[in-house]
Amino acid sequence: MTEPRLQDQVAIVTGGSSGIGRAACVALAEEGARVVVVGRNPERIEETVNLMRARSKAKHDSFLGLRLDVRRGEDMTEMACRTLDAFGGIDILVASAGISLGTSSLSGRAAVVDLPVAAWDEIIETNLKGMFLCNRAVLPAMTARRRGEIVNVSSSLGTTAGWAYASAYCASKFGVMGLSEALAEEARSFGIRVQVLVPDAVDTPMLKRSHLAIFTALTPEEVARLIVRMVCAPEDLTLVDPLIAPFSEKPIPGRRNVFGK
Repeated sequence: MTEPRLQDQVAIVTGGSSGIGRAACVALAEEGARVVVVGRNPERIEETVNLMRARSKAKHDSFLGLRLDVRRGEDMTEMACRTLDAFGGIDILVASAGISLGTSSLSGRAAVVDLPVAAWDEIIETNLKGMFLCNRAVLPAMTARRRGEIVNVSSSLGTTAGWAYASAYCASKFGVMGLSEALAEEARSFGIRVQVLVPDAVDTPMLKRSHLAIFTALTPEEVARLIVRMVCAPEDLTLVDPLIAPFSEKPIPGRRNVFGK
C-alpha cells in the first residue's frame, strides 16, 4: 500500500467550502495532511470536514473548519494563529477563494463603461486582496521554519488575454499572477515555494452561475490532483501535465505552470 505523501503536514485551504477548494481539501486529506478549511458558509465548511473524515484514515481532530473572510486582514491573521494553535505549524497554503463574473452579489459581468465601482471593488477585494492577505498571513510561520508550499489559484483569463465584459475578473487574475511571481522571488531564499495554478474552465458552482458554463471544463477533482502534484513535486521540477495542453511553452522562473484544457 502506498504511503501518504503528505503525512501529518498542515495545509490551509481558502475557499474550501466548495469547488476547487473542497476538492483540494479532500485530496490533501487523502494524502495524510491535516487540513484547515477556510470559508464563509459554516454549513458548507462542515460538509467539507465530513467529506475529509469519510475519505481519509486520519483522526477526526486532524481537520479544522474556520468561518473567516479572506478580505479581512484580521480574519487571515486569526486563520494563521488558530492553525498554529491547533497543529503547531503551517506547511501548505492553497489559496483558492474567489468569485467569478456572475457570482458577485452586484454582478461583475458588464462593459467597463457600465460596471459599478462597487462590483469592481467586490471582485478585486476577494480575488486579489484576499490572495495577498492569506499569503501574507502564513509567511511568518513558514519563514520561521524555512520551508513552505503556497499554491495560488489563478485562471487562464489571467495569462492569455482579456475577456469582454469581464474586466474586473480578468484584472484580478492578472494581479494574482503578478503577486505570485513577486512573492516567489521574495520567498525562495526562505525555503518557501510559491506556485500558480492556472486552470481553464472548471466545473464548479461558480462556473455554472457564469456565462463561461458553455465551455468544456475540468472537474474539481482533476484540478485537486494537480494541486497535490504541485506541492509534492521536487523543487527543481517544472510541471506541465502531459494530458493538458499548455497556453504557454515557456515556464516562468520561480513558479510552476499548470494549465487547463
